[in-house]
Amino acid sequence: MYELTYIISPASSEPDTNAVAAKVRSFITGQMAGTVKKEYITDKKRLSYPINKQSGGFYVAVEFSAEPEKMDELKKFLGLENDILRHLLIDIKNGIPAKRPARVKPAAAAANGETSAKAPKVKIEELDKRLEELLK
Repeated sequence: MYELTYIISPASSEPDTNAVAAKVRSFITGQMAGTVKKEYITDKKRLSYPINKQSGGFYVAVEFSAEPEKMDELKKFLGLENDILRHLLIDIKNGIPAKRPARVKPAAAAANGETSAKAPKVKIEELDKRLEELLK
């Protein structure tokens, strides 16, 4: 189960906004062979910062289910769509963005034999002394 949130450019009129949402919905149900559970389209909202010189947009949230292997196709489709300013795809079961690389925790890294590359702290007096040696 996934949740897709995307912002449609305000340059599109209201019927165009519904057409873009229908295009995304048909891509999910057709090419990805998924099923759409819920879909919400908001009124035009102001963005917190400009995206592609646009200060507003229509937010759309879609809950759907599809095969995980098809998510790259969806991301490519959304990236090529000119009317979509930004998108975020989240795996609802895990609560993380889809296909996000796993982070290695410090304790796990130490268990794997990896060492930290932190250098010991140096006192200012020692630093000054070394600088003088280098500058001579």
